[in-house]
Amino acid sequence: MRLKVLLAAALLLPVLAQASVADDIAALEQAKGRQGAQLPDFGLPGAAPVRTAPARPPNLMTLTDGRRVDLNDYAVVVFMQRGCQYSAKFDPKLRAWADEAGVKVYPYTLDGYGDTSFPVALIPRKAGPSEPIAGEILTFFGNGLPIATPTTFMVNVNTNMAYPLYQGDTDMGTLSQRLAQMIEADIDHLPPDTLGPVPSSASLTPQ
Repeated sequence: MRLKVLLAAALLLPVLAQASVADDIAALEQAKGRQGAQLPDFGLPGAAPVRTAPARPPNLMTLTDGRRVDLNDYAVVVFMQRGCQYSAKFDPKLRAWADEAGVKVYPYTLDGYGDTSFPVALIPRKAGPSEPIAGEILTFFGNGLPIATPTTFMVNVNTNMAYPLYQGDTDMGTLSQRLAQMIEADIDHLPPDTLGPVPSSASLTPQ
């Protein structure tokens, strides 16, 4: 009788070990998800949210027509390069303004490096070897906008609608005013390609 019990226990060991390994793998995958970068879904290849963002207190902004919006519904995407002299001038201003206004900024680097303002920058990736250009570049610049740095966009993080803000170095008063205009356009469901030329300055580095 005792021998039968020992044999049964021995037969169960591989099953228990397999279950334990499966549990460990599941725990590791959950941990990786918790540690991943928290990104809104911009509808870009490889940029789906890794985890659900926690609810934040409303960050209200009053538009010129009196409507109030929650800035948590929007983010700024900036294309930059560590080797771009104009990004070096613009990025510190953008970072300081965004921190004060409570606006989330997602930096994409075109030369593979971050800078002092955004040391950890996202790198545009091709979805496959047959893709001629990275998906993020195509999504944001695919309407004919020249690829240059710095270039900023506003994104509605709930709908993934993107509006170009500005190309080149500028002051934060100009950027903030443009942001308000694009939020109004987004609320009124105006397509980005109907809003006229994107404002720009000569202080930019073309690709």
